[in-house]
Amino acid sequence: MATQYKKVAVAGAVGNLGPTVVRELVAAGFDVTILSRSGNTLPNTKSATVDYSSKESLVAALRGQDAFVSNIPNHIDQPALIDAAIEAGVKHFIPSEFGSNVTGNSKVAALPVFAGKLATEEYLKQQSKISWTVIVNGLFFDWGLSMGILANLSGGTTKVYGDPDVKHSLTLLSDVAKAVVGVLQHPEETRNRTVYIQSTALSQNQILDVVRKHKAGGDVERVDTKELLQEGYSLLKKGGADIGTAMFNFILVSVLDKEYGNNWSEKNENALLGIRELTTDEIEKQIVSVM
Repeated sequence: MATQYKKVAVAGAVGNLGPTVVRELVAAGFDVTILSRSGNTLPNTKSATVDYSSKESLVAALRGQDAFVSNIPNHIDQPALIDAAIEAGVKHFIPSEFGSNVTGNSKVAALPVFAGKLATEEYLKQQSKISWTVIVNGLFFDWGLSMGILANLSGGTTKVYGDPDVKHSLTLLSDVAKAVVGVLQHPEETRNRTVYIQSTALSQNQILDVVRKHKAGGDVERVDTKELLQEGYSLLKKGGADIGTAMFNFILVSVLDKEYGNNWSEKNENALLGIRELTTDEIEKQIVSVM
């Protein structure tokens, strides 16, 4: 393995992305330690039970690790992880970004749902004792399909956000994980900056064309993203149970409105990080596999 790193700690090895990242790291030959409150682990990994509220606990778990990959959902808690990583002597930190273009678009950075990610990026830029890389991948392609966000795969009515012919960068969970491996195999080339990846760039109409090829129906309901944004802010003011819906509205706008800089077909670093874009046939197979 042509890299200066060998030992990698992972926080948040659960959910949609975490286990996939761990599997790719193991397959690439990294020595992986999973940090968790319960001590749970995954095949071919080590585990370290940590108290995330205790810096001493985190430092003890991170000593001897070369790199630290964060996939925690509470992004605002990441500066504490960075401090612990620095004290433990960790060389490289990959924060829990993995989504919208917070780095490169001021509209995205201003959305309340990304306050924790923005704070983490700003904190990392202040550090001199640890290097870092932010990975931006847009909407998870396979997850977006399975959740019915990109298209109604049963052939029913699909919500189409903004212009249905505008392409958006989309990335498979497995390709996000491969990008993590790629960053750790190219630490100098990716040092202290954001890298962009995609499995493909598609419009909702392109996805619907595939759905209609295999299913009856395929009607659409147009959604004005500006109205969706305002609804998000209104729900945020109401608070309570409405906050979750508000935050999801903000995420949808950030990945499916062209004004939010979500197509990086011309500036991605797939080649450096080992990501191969899907062919037309592979895109169709991916969509059909979720139907």
